Amino acid sequence: MIWPLLLTLACFGTPDPDALLRTGDLDGAAAAWKVVHGTPLDTDHPVAHVLAMRAPRDPAITVATIADTVGAVRFLEQAPLKRTEALDLTIDRLADLGAALDALAEPPALVVVGRSENLADRDPYTTNAPLPWKGGRILGIVRSPSTAADPFARMGAGLDADPPPKLVVIGVSDATGVVYLNLERQDGVWAVLAASDADAGARLVLAADAVRDYGAPTLRERQGRGFVRR
Repeated sequence: MIWPLLLTLACFGTPDPDALLRTGDLDGAAAAWKVVHGTPLDTDHPVAHVLAMRAPRDPAITVATIADTVGAVRFLEQAPLKRTEALDLTIDRLADLGAALDALAEPPALVVVGRSENLADRDPYTTNAPLPWKGGRILGIVRSPSTAADPFARMGAGLDADPPPKLVVIGVSDATGVVYLNLERQDGVWAVLAASDADAGARLVLAADAVRDYGAPTLRERQGRGFVRR
């Protein structure tokens, strides 16, 4: 259905993709987006349809929002469910891990947090319900640079205040590489169970203690920038 839409848009001019999204026309918005930006909009993921359904009632949701969010969710879904490397480390607060990520990030950086599904989860199409990913529900998506100060630490503090009861997966990416961490809340601390890269995962976990004890400038001086040691 996209190709006839593209031909029509080419002949009669390109309408505003966001205006089409406001009418609930995700296909039309995707076609207009492709004409304007030259790249296709990923509408195959359920998250695209959830956001498109909410868009007519939420002016903050744009076609760019859909593109960014679907990309972030697909990034988290690349986390290996098997062949991870075991870790036996703990983090007192995810706010400390976030502060370490803020200090070390070599932009562009992305942190996506998801948790496993539980029986209490609402239908994702319900207003304000957490967005879905193949492992459960999304808890947070943050990019750096950001207009907010210390964006990763802020997200971590939110998770500390309301920790999910089941497995948490954190995907972190910057210009130096990608790491996925599997965590679980145990006895008041975050137990880091496994990582896609044990060395990089352990480095980030230990950086959470270091940034709390010595501060961001000292952490950067000792470790250099980047989530993955080069």
